[in-house]
Amino acid sequence: MASSPSAAGPATVISPNNPGSPSSPKNPESAGNPGSPEGAGNPPENPVAPGANTGEASAAYENIGIAVDDGLDSDGLYEHSHGTDTTSLSSGVFDYQYENGRRYHAYREGRYVMPNDEKEQDRLDMTHHMYLILLAGVLVVAPVENPQQILDVGTGTGIWAIDVADQFPSAVVIGTDLSPIQPSWVPPNCKFQVDDAENDWSFPRDSFDLIHSRHLMTSIRDWPKYIGQIYNAVKPGGWVQMVEHDFVLASDDNSLAPDSALRHWFDLYHTAMDNMGLPSLSHKVSEMLEEAGFTEVSQKVYGLPWGPWAKDKKLKEIGAWMLANSETSFEAYGLAFLTRVLDKSPEEAKDLCDRAHKELRSKRVHVYNSHYFVIGRKPLET
Repeated sequence: MASSPSAAGPATVISPNNPGSPSSPKNPESAGNPGSPEGAGNPPENPVAPGANTGEASAAYENIGIAVDDGLDSDGLYEHSHGTDTTSLSSGVFDYQYENGRRYHAYREGRYVMPNDEKEQDRLDMTHHMYLILLAGVLVVAPVENPQQILDVGTGTGIWAIDVADQFPSAVVIGTDLSPIQPSWVPPNCKFQVDDAENDWSFPRDSFDLIHSRHLMTSIRDWPKYIGQIYNAVKPGGWVQMVEHDFVLASDDNSLAPDSALRHWFDLYHTAMDNMGLPSLSHKVSEMLEEAGFTEVSQKVYGLPWGPWAKDKKLKEIGAWMLANSETSFEAYGLAFLTRVLDKSPEEAKDLCDRAHKELRSKRVHVYNSHYFVIGRKPLET
């Protein structure tokens, strides 16, 4: 059976120091079917707090510990993983906003700082494949049985919702997002709606067997309200599955210099997010689920390297994907907050993003961040 967070268990960190880490598929396309019985490995006996040592939130963390590959050539830069030429974009019938060479959503314009163009869609799909490698193809880690109504909040390109609809053909899967960027050809049991997760939800109470959300830390300002709406919308006995990552880099070997552009980028990120009322609360999601009334709350925390430097083979492969993902992620996360919130010029913002990414490509830099997979169950009697 696939490994999933144990009921009411403590936070668990997965790193190459855990001998239960599984081997990985050779590429994300071969990560296994969504229903793959392969698990994500047994957790270590003693939980360890997620690692971090840069950014304002660093006081809340301790290092995970990821071993560096002894045979790694530490000179030079990693090669670019794919071309970065901008794809020709067309807004069609949608009135998108264009800013600093990137395209942003039109619905509730300016509310969300991430772009929605094809470059960003590729990055989101890359993240999905990276998680398939991490979990050996498992899409749903919550122990939900035969779900018939599934909601994916902040669905992005809809890739998780589409895969889950294929896995559960008798279920109705709904994906919501601010941007209508999902494909038209989808499984017949999958549909998408343009909606703002921060609005009052229109779904009837006790509607869903499973509610999923992923990477909404840059979107949600009122987390207690958001989680409360999830609680109201999920059926008694139903499950929530939330995946978030922190924006705090860790370096066990102190390879991240104090005056680095990479560190400066993350410091400015935290300043901007605080100014926008978007604090980084990834490490508090499990606590907030419990406060909302969910039971059997548990989480697993994975330290994922930003580059193919890890000794562990699975993490080395994931690190290669993380590095490829970073080719557009610094701009995706950085351009809007640096220019809109911190009043940097487009040229200053682009220069900092480029310098941070160049540092990350250095084979001498060994950094990672923590990714939280959290589940909780609504009590049968509420």
